[in-house]
Amino acid sequence: MTMSSHSVKSKSRHPNAARKQFKVDHLTFELTDTTFAVIAGEAVLKKDRRPLFTGLISKGTGTELRRLAHQFDEREDKLDNT
Repeated sequence: MTMSSHSVKSKSRHPNAARKQFKVDHLTFELTDTTFAVIAGEAVLKKDRRPLFTGLISKGTGTELRRLAHQFDEREDKLDNT
């Protein structure tokens, strides 16, 4: 079992750990070298901004996300045409 490197405890114990954040609408994706977290970025209370989901980055994760991004691109293109 792997402990999350995105939890409040982990962040307070390791405040200088390399974490990179990417905002996508109302979500924040946070990455370390080997893990990721999806965080509700617009939560009103700070206590509610904890990860909704965490996982390990594995081979194929980037490809799966690019497939998802492609689906978003197709839907955005339809918005431009209306």
